[in-house]
Amino acid sequence: MSRPSVTTLRERLAANLNVLLYGPPGTGKTDLMLELQQQLETESEAERGPSREFDASSVDNPFATGPQTNRDRDFPGEIRTAWLTFHESTGHEEFVVGLRPKPSGSGVELQPRAGTLLSLAEHARNGNTSVLFIDEINRANVSKVFGQFITLMEPDKRLDSDGNAQPTTVGVTFQQLNDGQDIENPLGDDFSIEFPYRLPRNLYVVASMNSLDRSTAPLDSALARRFDQISVSPDYQALADYLGIDSDPAEINLPDDAERASPEEISIALLWRINQFLRSIYGDDFQLGPGYVWSVGETESEEDAIHALTESWDSRVLPKLREVFRSRTDQLATVLKAGESLNGVENPYKRDEIPAEWGKVGADDPLSLPELQQQPDGNKRAILHGLAVTE
Repeated sequence: MSRPSVTTLRERLAANLNVLLYGPPGTGKTDLMLELQQQLETESEAERGPSREFDASSVDNPFATGPQTNRDRDFPGEIRTAWLTFHESTGHEEFVVGLRPKPSGSGVELQPRAGTLLSLAEHARNGNTSVLFIDEINRANVSKVFGQFITLMEPDKRLDSDGNAQPTTVGVTFQQLNDGQDIENPLGDDFSIEFPYRLPRNLYVVASMNSLDRSTAPLDSALARRFDQISVSPDYQALADYLGIDSDPAEINLPDDAERASPEEISIALLWRINQFLRSIYGDDFQLGPGYVWSVGETESEEDAIHALTESWDSRVLPKLREVFRSRTDQLATVLKAGESLNGVENPYKRDEIPAEWGKVGADDPLSLPELQQQPDGNKRAILHGLAVTE
């Protein structure tokens, strides 16, 4: 499987206005969003700068300097972007609109202040483009954060591309605001709000969510159906390219001798085996992305690469496996090959024996999970190789 390209993301966004990237952790969802944001901001800078347009009718100055046109552009006008990472404290006030205390002659008065979404919408009302990037969208109470804007997220509920109302366009009011009231705008010039408020078409939203994280609630179904959803799966080819592996990652057969297997080959094979096991038990959403072993490609020697893979295993991969399997130690023991010899080296992952009488009350032998970094340097490669081999 391969990660969608930034071109694919851009095309889907232009066509659907709202796009949701979802998938396992470490698959590059955030990086993909950052890549698109950088691309759009670079284009916006070029749009604001001068360009050289050829004018054959001008003998003295055939290359006249002037502003670039919007011809053949999928995102018209000046592009403005903003990035938010949702969390449990994210509220409607900072996202849409809220009231902030402001000193006045008689004491303190409440001044309306636009949230990020409303600020970007105001920018888009003048023929421009606004793109909001939301990382970890399901970590907040999205129904409360979006409020009535959930309805306005649908393309047919907005104004058309010329700023005119469609038959299905929906307008809303804000209980805390008055028609024509001035709004403080932290991302641009202040503006006055007019009721009913209608959302412009050129406001785009790109969001991401981790499909594995059990600590968060599923995305609100009413909001989820308003997004064009793109699954982002582990991209083994991208990992192989980054690690300098020429062969197809799905066809990597590790040599029987651990010393003849490169750390890069072991990394890909290890991730592949773990993900095949996770898929067979829980499904695709519970896989681990290449980001879990990406650091192996940032080293300059085999010794450093094995050290990086060992660190990643101890600090990222194994803790995630413990979280996924939780009380199902039998399944965790299986994926760790607990009790088996690995390339002639004793497997550090094994069952600790308990008194027989404890078994009478349902107790089971606990699984010992020491850090692999505690092993002698000569054993680390052998153990990782043994865990990566699919028998």
